Amino acid sequence: MFTISSQSNQYRRTIPRLTIKSGEKIYSIDKDGSPYLEIEISSESWNPFNAECFFQEHFCIGNGNEVYFINLQTKEVKIVLCDLYFGYFYIYKDRLYVASNSQLLCFNSVCELLWQTERIAVDGLCVDEFSEDSISVSCEIDPPNHWIKYQISIHDGKRR
Repeated sequence: MFTISSQSNQYRRTIPRLTIKSGEKIYSIDKDGSPYLEIEISSESWNPFNAECFFQEHFCIGNGNEVYFINLQTKEVKIVLCDLYFGYFYIYKDRLYVASNSQLLCFNSVCELLWQTERIAVDGLCVDEFSEDSISVSCEIDPPNHWIKYQISIHDGKRR
């Protein structure tokens, strides 16, 4: 099982480091309680929604307008660009959903893009609820504080 370590980096110098973009942000990953990998990214792309999560065999990082999918077995890195900024990660069943400022993207269990919505928001999109057939989302369409709700298909991302 993979976890983010709380140990200081000074004790972890013997483990591999994967540098995606040189910078000051370092994630220390443990596997089954032992140091496994350090991942370095740039902290220049900060936004208030930057986040990370574990999904299947991947460590996923939302940073600025980029999302990094790091396969923890192979160390392969995939990068997906968001329209303006990364917003949130959501996991439902065997899918990972990424909300940006304007769209919702759906990824399968190996972090391949299955679909993305059209641009349905201007300055933020939040998932409210998942069901077997649809996803309820809130979208800011006229900032500040003008949010509307949509139902989109969980199968193809089309608005209902």
